[in-house]
Amino acid sequence: MSKSSRVLLIIIGCIVLVVACQQQKPAPIKKELSGKILVSKFARPLTDIKFASSPERLERGKYLVNGVLACFSCHAQADTMDPGWAPLPDKLGSGRMWMKTDSTHIAYPNISPDRETGAGKWTDDMFVRALREGIGHDGRALVRMPWWNFRNLSDEDLASVIVYIHSIPAVHNSLPERLLTPAEEAGLQNEPRYMSDPPMPQPDSSTLVARGKYLVALGECEGCHTPWYKRNSGFFSGGNVIANDGTDSVKVSANISSGKSGIGTWDDETFIRVIRTGKGGTLHHTMPWASFKNMNDRDLKAVLAALKTTEPVEHRIVNGLKPTLCPVCGETHGYGDQNKIVLPKTNAIDSSLFISLAGKYCWETVDTAVVLVKDRKLCVIYRGSPEIELKEISKGKYYAEGLPYPIIFTKGKDGKAGSFYAADLQPTIYKRVD
Repeated sequence: MSKSSRVLLIIIGCIVLVVACQQQKPAPIKKELSGKILVSKFARPLTDIKFASSPERLERGKYLVNGVLACFSCHAQADTMDPGWAPLPDKLGSGRMWMKTDSTHIAYPNISPDRETGAGKWTDDMFVRALREGIGHDGRALVRMPWWNFRNLSDEDLASVIVYIHSIPAVHNSLPERLLTPAEEAGLQNEPRYMSDPPMPQPDSSTLVARGKYLVALGECEGCHTPWYKRNSGFFSGGNVIANDGTDSVKVSANISSGKSGIGTWDDETFIRVIRTGKGGTLHHTMPWASFKNMNDRDLKAVLAALKTTEPVEHRIVNGLKPTLCPVCGETHGYGDQNKIVLPKTNAIDSSLFISLAGKYCWETVDTAVVLVKDRKLCVIYRGSPEIELKEISKGKYYAEGLPYPIIFTKGKDGKAGSFYAADLQPTIYKRVD
């Protein structure tokens, strides 16, 4: 996920916190908060692409939408009496409100084929652009759409998803238009997005790990199970607050890294049972296990196999115990104060070698990074971030406090780094451009 997308989610999260903490009735909506929706400057022109329907695509699309993509965990009204808040069967695609205050309206839109209140008039490419680029049918940049994950959909799976969504029953459900401040709308308009979609072949399914990496990328496991807001202890290490009513019932996302305090010792049977039952109905509904439980055993085994290849992080989380401050993630959660920060061992290295790594790097059109040498230290600056010192932990592999992943440099024949990538299940490659 791009840094700018994380920043946007932080902004929206701050809105939630402010609303939750307000003690008096909010002031009436001011005229300048009328929420004019701006067209993203990264909105590409639409095409006339049309996906043919087939029984195979309908079946595959249904499996993906109701399973790993968990589309209806957002785009449907939920059965709040169900432990996992499963989507109501007669409201699939209807959409619902995510937040509604006097100054902020954010809804998951109606994507059912209803022509008046839903997506009945949307073209196939409108869906493509929303899923892969986070740009709505009307050219606006979307707020809560995990396009950075859905961009990983293969072309055939993408077609299957769209064919299936066109086939679901129409649900008439009118939702309020989005309402944000002009500054928030402008931020969305200027947030970098992809301007093209290169062909995405069918995923490698030759091994469970390869298949699992594809599914993990689609399911946004990394997004929820990485502590973005306080101290980032690493991808999949848990610690995101998913429920907090001001009492001891605070819940954070679990550590699903390969560490011993994560899922490193889990077997297939345990993992499948947890997903199928929501850990006996105790998992919070923010974790869309009501959708993930629809995945078949082979795919769930593949997900576990992939997660076991992640960087191990020791970070024990026990939701249900009295929350205490955790030094590892910076949040308060059960078992928090019993955790300890364990930093990787670093190598002593001749600082004169750093110059071969220094330069400007870009990840497609979405993000930039500058690697520089300062005071005999190797540092990296991501767009808008402070300098972060890089320390070598093995040959060509560097750790930085605050980054959720190690950085690995690759060098060319001239001895200079030509790129670096984040050590993740789906490596993000930054290519040198200077």
